Amino acid sequence: NILKHLYIIFTGLRSIHGECIPLIACGRQVGMIRPDVAYFLEKYPDVFTATPTAFYLNPEFTTYESRSQAIDMVLRDLRVKSNLIALRGWRDECFNVWSDFGSEPLFKIERSASTVLGTRAFGIHITGYTRQPDGSTGVWLQKRSATKPTWPGMFDSMVGGGITAGLSSSEVVIKEAEEEASIPREIIQNAVPVGTVSFFTETERGLHANTEFVYDLELPNDFIPKNSDGEVEGFELVPVQELLSRVLSSKYKLTSAPIAINFLLRNGLINPDNEPNIPAVQELLHLPLHHIYRQWPSSQFTPSPLASSLSFSAENATSSNSTICIKA
Repeated sequence: NILKHLYIIFTGLRSIHGECIPLIACGRQVGMIRPDVAYFLEKYPDVFTATPTAFYLNPEFTTYESRSQAIDMVLRDLRVKSNLIALRGWRDECFNVWSDFGSEPLFKIERSASTVLGTRAFGIHITGYTRQPDGSTGVWLQKRSATKPTWPGMFDSMVGGGITAGLSSSEVVIKEAEEEASIPREIIQNAVPVGTVSFFTETERGLHANTEFVYDLELPNDFIPKNSDGEVEGFELVPVQELLSRVLSSKYKLTSAPIAINFLLRNGLINPDNEPNIPAVQELLHLPLHHIYRQWPSSQFTPSPLASSLSFSAENATSSNSTICIKA
């Protein structure tokens, strides 16, 4: 069941709309473009150059500011003129786009557009847990507000958030912990970084190339998280033995499931005795996105050309709610 669930989440590099092609900026791959998005981007030749094998950001934009402004102009125009579902959830919040995380960012884009351009998104997740006097462990889950633009009403990690432009991962940990769960700094400073989870998936909003910095936080037994920003409906303390069934249900946020599964693996609740597919499960939680994006055009992961000549159709540009196709 775990492996099947992960295969539903992880799609490879083929979209339900067809083969994706790279988005190149400053000679580096920074995104993946679906055919339905390509149909719109080719209408902005001053910003993007379309070829059968890639989309290129105009090299005349030589600075972070000029690249950011040019792409922002396109996205704001598409917000009005296109039917791209992701842009309906415009956040007025930006993500940086890097060739390598930790290097100087190449540009920034509206957060909701990261799935449109298939750029890598980075975030943090905190798994908050308690150890009870009887030796049992409980894991705190949040229930997302019904008014959230994405995954409304779904169960989720106790705390999670994207790393917005201008903030470090540690700053986002403090910010999100305070806003989402009212965790004071003297407690959140005990959060332990335990690595990353990375995956590539597709939803109706587009392509999610996500890397999540994962933190564990043991909480006092008497601590009860409380939301302060209106984005969380409530919290529930779940016995750790019940966490997996929650994660595999339709009520759990799809793109947060890998973080919970990772927690269960690291704490031995998913192990070779109860999960024979554990090697495959582990691999799916750590897709080598850094390698996939960095090695263009020599990487074996580079998608095939869309066609011998460009012909992006309006038919391909319609949004789809189809079942995800997995590229073997």
